[in-house]
Amino acid sequence: MARTKIICIIGITGNQGNSVAQRFLQDPVYHVRGLTRNPSSPTAQRLSSQGVEIIPADLNDINTLIPAFHGATHIFSVTNYWEPFFHPDSRQKATDSGLSCRRYAYEVELQQGKNIADAAAHTVDSLDQNGFIVSTLSHARHCSRGGFRELYHFDAKAEVFPGYVEQKYPVLAGKMSCVQTGYFMLSYRLIPGAYLCKKLTGEGKPTFETAFTTAPDIPVPHLDVNADLGTFVYAVSKMKPGKRYMACGSTCSWVDYMRVWGEVNSVSAHYRQITLPELMNRTPDREFGREVGDMFSYSTDPGYDGGDEGLLMAQDIRDAGIECPMTGLEEWMRKEDWSGVLG
Repeated sequence: MARTKIICIIGITGNQGNSVAQRFLQDPVYHVRGLTRNPSSPTAQRLSSQGVEIIPADLNDINTLIPAFHGATHIFSVTNYWEPFFHPDSRQKATDSGLSCRRYAYEVELQQGKNIADAAAHTVDSLDQNGFIVSTLSHARHCSRGGFRELYHFDAKAEVFPGYVEQKYPVLAGKMSCVQTGYFMLSYRLIPGAYLCKKLTGEGKPTFETAFTTAPDIPVPHLDVNADLGTFVYAVSKMKPGKRYMACGSTCSWVDYMRVWGEVNSVSAHYRQITLPELMNRTPDREFGREVGDMFSYSTDPGYDGGDEGLLMAQDIRDAGIECPMTGLEEWMRKEDWSGVLG
């Protein structure tokens, strides 16, 4: 079968981009073109051996994006707030600019998103009807009515996707679908001071605690990003454009999360709501603790999705007659190796 479509995948060596690549590689109609700053990396080379066309590109330089997108029928967009946040050079640039590292990373991600949109606008005529699929999050400042003004890794995405695109490029916006991503199930590896902390009871028996600022009974979305985001994006590409989605395999509270985790591992486990200062003290980087702490608090009110009742889920896609299998939280927990946590 001839490859009649071209999908350009930004950040193809990362969790989201790689997942999308693996799904579209299964469809012989698609030629997969992957954008990366480091085409010689082991992951890029592995993808090349799978048939992916690896293109060197830098999200900070629109002149590398325009030719990379040329002729694409589909573009998958993702930006990474955390890369400049943790990079030593970026930390120094933030200091030199008189900005917090959180604000600096926001400025970088915001500009990268605009560069993607500007470059995509150059090839909008080649894009399919639903050819611009963007990974984004809800706009915390707007959705909270100003209650959260510095949830930067949410707002840097939402201000471009959909805000900037809708304002500046209405034709491109007409071919765009916005996919919000739930809490990554693997995120427990990033915050060991708050996820799954092992303690001893008064009787000397082990128990495990997860402690965030989210209220105990508030449901939040959970996503197996590596296994499922590609499946979800592929299914979205078969839908009509202009819709908003939440990619997740399960939605449950952190209390239920810990109940299931404890049952899966046959251990005592519970969730406890804590204050933002407590959470910040549990993380080795206080700015990181503040950023994720605001996210957990925002998840209580108005909600991780910003209270958007119009978001479509995997079941809505299936109801439209399109396959969209997703991994449930308990299913993922039973496959994950917890030996490092259980000790």
